Amino acid sequence: MSEKFDVIIIGGGPAGLSAAYFLAKKGIEALVLERGPEPGSKNVFGGRIYSYVFDKYFPGWRKEAPIERWVRRERLAISCEDSTVTLEFRPHRGLDNKYDSFTAFLSKFVAWMAEKVEEEGAMVLTSSKVDEIIFKDGYASGVKAGGEELNADYIVIAEGVNTLLSEKHGIRERPKLETTALGVKEVIKVKKEIINERFGIDDWEGVAEFILGYPLLGVAGGGFLYTMKEYVTLGAVVRLSEIRKRKVTMKDLAELLRTHPAVKSLVKDGTLVEYSAHLTREGGLLDVMDKPYGNGYVVVGDAAGFLLNTGFTIRGVDMAVESGRIAAEAIAKAHEEGRRDEEALSYYKELLERSIIMENLKEFSKLPSFLENERLYNTYPKIICETLSAIYTTNERAERAYPALRSSMKRHGVGLLTLISDILKARGAI
Repeated sequence: MSEKFDVIIIGGGPAGLSAAYFLAKKGIEALVLERGPEPGSKNVFGGRIYSYVFDKYFPGWRKEAPIERWVRRERLAISCEDSTVTLEFRPHRGLDNKYDSFTAFLSKFVAWMAEKVEEEGAMVLTSSKVDEIIFKDGYASGVKAGGEELNADYIVIAEGVNTLLSEKHGIRERPKLETTALGVKEVIKVKKEIINERFGIDDWEGVAEFILGYPLLGVAGGGFLYTMKEYVTLGAVVRLSEIRKRKVTMKDLAELLRTHPAVKSLVKDGTLVEYSAHLTREGGLLDVMDKPYGNGYVVVGDAAGFLLNTGFTIRGVDMAVESGRIAAEAIAKAHEEGRRDEEALSYYKELLERSIIMENLKEFSKLPSFLENERLYNTYPKIICETLSAIYTTNERAERAYPALRSSMKRHGVGLLTLISDILKARGAI
């Protein structure tokens, strides 16, 4: 292995591997340094990936990639202690739809991406923790990893949400508690036939569910559930500021979610095989680096803040892959010009501004502040559950919908003007 590379990429997640893949396709020598013992071993996420980016750039991937199930049921569950209201959307699509999503274990999917990267000629070196970025004359010029120095013309920082290196070198600030969340996930093994029966799906069909309300004890955050072939992944994501303020324990929230009647029946007799936790960014556009480039380096994926929360879905992998591709374009242009300065690499920011990444983040820029409304997590779920309970509970006297709603609103101290104000804010945010 030579001591000098065109590009060294710190991190073997979707963003870093994407950058390596597209650089290699352009004939640029790239080395990926992954601190885990194998590609994907350090990657944790809920379980869903959007397919469009792979349809665009990875020919034949649908037949090769380790896909668990294609999402064919989208559910929004508003949960109270003794009841749940579920809204379900069921698109009728074939297996080759280009506006699709699927469930997968990210560790397996990233390992597949690493294979594609190596097929293109780039190198992926595992068990390689980067301790420091080497700066010479103000330029990022290499890395120190395991006592060894490796040099490169360009450094791609793809270290994920834990931006310790970027913070160490003053490239970005430490994320705030208010814009960072902790996600916990449980993987429960359930026989494929049982999953199909309980969720009413075929072998290749999957369910993606977002859960709001009681299991999280009114804490600002949400729960999720995804079906794999023979597993159900279940978890919750809560802002760090809420964890500190409410003094909640994420393990307890995961337990409450798993034992809630609406979920318990779906994972009954299953075996808990994995528990994991991972930080994620919640700041949206405010959390995106204003300058994700500098002399000799660019920052991609979660490390740069490219995670999209629409209020109903979380999109990270597709944003990461796209940012890696754009970074490769910018580096290739600078490399062709024989330049490494930040002015040349500012082309990365220029491409980002014209990309779907920034278009989406700008479109949902008001969402983070809207999600700070505590009524979304405690009061409104109770009002919805109580109103529907009154309507569907059979007594001698039938209950009309609007009086039932007003009665519940009054009970929880929500006036009509407050409700209208929250609806108008929602209209501008989601």
